[in-house]
Amino acid sequence: MTTTTLVFLVLAVTIIAGLSLYAWRLTRQVSAMKQAQQDEEAAGELHLRQHQEELVGDIRFIARAVIAGQCEITEGVLRTHYLLHGLDAEVWAREELHMIRNHYDATRDMPILQAYKELSRKEQFALDSRRLRLEEQHKAAIEREFRWLSSYSFPQVTLLQ
Repeated sequence: MTTTTLVFLVLAVTIIAGLSLYAWRLTRQVSAMKQAQQDEEAAGELHLRQHQEELVGDIRFIARAVIAGQCEITEGVLRTHYLLHGLDAEVWAREELHMIRNHYDATRDMPILQAYKELSRKEQFALDSRRLRLEEQHKAAIEREFRWLSSYSFPQVTLLQ
């Protein structure tokens, strides 16, 4: 074996060793990045699951409060609409909630908070009378629907399962 051949052989082994080391480092970096991504996804799923559980708990709490008379029907309906759309909007369209939807449609444009305070006493009285009349007309059906909602399992919300 000549000196030139030996030099080329040593040079080739050195280059191969260097490239192997570089490939090994890149593989470790990719593995670390994949692990970090998996950890981030797991943390995101955990956060989403906790948020979904909180929404379900809030929906059930409001439903029970309306049934027990601790929350006005209109307030419960408006809050439930907002929470359901944050959790599973398809539930809002279910036939089991048709009277709650009807009540929402009839009351969603009623002024609240500052807009309500800016109304005259006569306008406030007329608005309250209309709202209370609607609540009384549909009370039994809405309470029945809230009872159904308080025990609904939300099967489409996959992280809860």
